[in-house]
Amino acid sequence: MEDRYLQEAGDWLRENAGLRLPSVISMEDLEQMLAERLEILVERDFQQFVLLLYQVDVSENKVKEILSTQNYPDVYRNVARLIIERQAEKIKSREIYRQPPESFNNDEEKW
Repeated sequence: MEDRYLQEAGDWLRENAGLRLPSVISMEDLEQMLAERLEILVERDFQQFVLLLYQVDVSENKVKEILSTQNYPDVYRNVARLIIERQAEKIKSREIYRQPPESFNNDEEKW
C-alpha cells in the first residue's frame, strides 16, 4: 500500500475511530493501535464497532470469516488490516474518479 494512502487512512481513523496517532505511522503500528481500539470497542461498545465497520464498508463476509476461523489476538489485528486496506482503497478510488477523463483535457471538446 502506498504511504500516502496509508497516511490518509490513518487520518480518517484518527477522526472517526478515536485513535491517537502520530502524524507519520507505519502499517504495522497502525494495525496494532487499531486492533487495540477494536478490542476495546467489542468489549465496551459493540454497536460502535459495528458502526465503524459499516462506515468503512468492510466486507461482511470477510469479517465473519475472520471472526469464525481465527483466534485472539489475531482476530483484532486482521480486522484492523481489513479496515485500513478498505479505507485506503476508497481513498484511492475517489482520487482516480475525481480526475477528468483524458478525452476532456482538450479545450475544444469541453462544453
